[in-house]
Amino acid sequence: MSGVKTEVLLAYETGVHIGDGNLYLKKDRMYRVTYSGNLRNEKEYYRNVLRKILYTVYGVEPCYYERKHDNTVLLILNSKEIVKMKIKLGIRPGNKNEIAIPAWIKKNTELSKACIRGIGDTDFSLSFKKDRKGLYKEPRIELYSRSKALIDDIADFLSKLEFTFSVEEGRDKKEFRLRMYGKRNLFRWVREIGF
Repeated sequence: MSGVKTEVLLAYETGVHIGDGNLYLKKDRMYRVTYSGNLRNEKEYYRNVLRKILYTVYGVEPCYYERKHDNTVLLILNSKEIVKMKIKLGIRPGNKNEIAIPAWIKKNTELSKACIRGIGDTDFSLSFKKDRKGLYKEPRIELYSRSKALIDDIADFLSKLEFTFSVEEGRDKKEFRLRMYGKRNLFRWVREIGF
């Protein structure tokens, strides 16, 4: 596999990690990367897509689990080397309240698109509002995050691609929302970023 394609996959996986991933580090005891999603809605993505991407990027087969009691699908990588690599790439252990897109990704348009695609595939939502006739036709793409830095990074990049959107702060200032309306934005997303 070529280096460029591997770097794009790594940027996509970094986006997935920003959305659904967690990095656990207990020095000399546990080094773990987990990805968790909705078992009903994301099972096929986790089992057939993300699992293969993780193997391609890291050369390790992730452990796959389905937890029906809490409707969760999990992929787990237990690896000191992968945890250390992810930290070097700009992903920190612990909560993601201040997570941002790493600098090495922001410097490159294709890597930024791949990363935002990964965030989109895990954390963005696509829904349709009713029009005046009561038909669900008006597309709406949204991201909610506790990280203002992440919202700002995505907003900066989407501005460069001429998307129109709004950024709103929650009442308690602990959550931020990026929202895009309309077919123009949806078609531009499909063309420029993809799912």
